[in-house]
Amino acid sequence: MRNRQPKKTQQLTLKSRLKGTTLIELMVVVSILAILGTVGVPSFLSILTKSRITSETNQLNGLIRFARFKAIENEQLTVLCPTSNYNLCNEGWNAPKMVFIDANHNNERDPQEPMLMSMPKSNNNNLIYSRNRALKFYESGITASPASVRICPDSKEAKYAKLLTVSLQGKIKLSRDRNGDGIHENSAGVALSCM
Repeated sequence: MRNRQPKKTQQLTLKSRLKGTTLIELMVVVSILAILGTVGVPSFLSILTKSRITSETNQLNGLIRFARFKAIENEQLTVLCPTSNYNLCNEGWNAPKMVFIDANHNNERDPQEPMLMSMPKSNNNNLIYSRNRALKFYESGITASPASVRICPDSKEAKYAKLLTVSLQGKIKLSRDRNGDGIHENSAGVALSCM
């Protein structure tokens, strides 16, 4: 008598030895991943860029509001400006920023003038532009002059640009896309650019 295994058991052992994928199955999976990658990666990068710009805009908006509030609260000239050493104001808005009370109106933070708040250097992937070297708020909350601060990605794509405008009364306004073309406009209706 031969010791033969039942047919069902033979099929199970054969199947257990042939576990794996075929070349066709592998090619299908790779092609699906390639399609998802070409569609998904640009969308992910766009979401990431929008998120960075929004975060920077919100931080700067909060810092401007804080400076105005402190000017009113302390009834003293309060300055918000970019700085490299936390004493002197610079012109590059990508540098760290500081808010301080400028008691002697010399546009410098002297040892006796407290720094009220600071903000770290901007994200290296963002560019911040302003014609104003500093934003100054008087005791009543009004500004020395109207100001605007534009935030752009380093790719300089206008579709991501945002603008914070500070009026003479000290009110802060965020740009928005009014005509639905995907690009924010300033208060005059002119599309923002990052050039």
